[in-house]
Amino acid sequence: MHSSTDGVPPPMVVKDLSTPERELAIPVIIDSFTGIYRWHAKRTLQSVSRVRGAWWEGELVGVSMLELLDPAVGYVYYLAVRSAHRRHGVARRLLDDALELFRSSGARVVFAAAEEENTASLRLFESRGFRPTEPKEPGWREGGLGAWGFRSRMMVVSGELLLGLRLSPEPAGT
Repeated sequence: MHSSTDGVPPPMVVKDLSTPERELAIPVIIDSFTGIYRWHAKRTLQSVSRVRGAWWEGELVGVSMLELLDPAVGYVYYLAVRSAHRRHGVARRLLDDALELFRSSGARVVFAAAEEENTASLRLFESRGFRPTEPKEPGWREGGLGAWGFRSRMMVVSGELLLGLRLSPEPAGT
């Protein structure tokens, strides 16, 4: 990554991409995914509620695709980072931004999925407190992270782990 002349890296800016600006994310997706993931990410880019872009020195270097599946349940569909900008904190910044957005919107739990062999993604999510969920564990309203009612909307496929993070406890009496 580039740095300014005084040795301090320039700030990364994360902001919403408007519907027309979402086209700018396609090169990031092409650089980040292959096969069915690339196809699905491009399709999701057009239908998901919120797309955030990470800008570095005027270049879009990463995107996150986010959805509230329920007022209390957030889902990180995709985090994608240009290969030249990986391992520089872009995905971490996008995930932290997503978690803050979900918290501020009132979400109490957030889910994400990653391929079992994608150790970099798994480590990132685990570093923020996500843990693998079990299909038979109690639902998120019962204090677990079971997501049986949302799995089809998440499009979790074979070979992926569904991860969950509880942001806040369920209110008493729900």
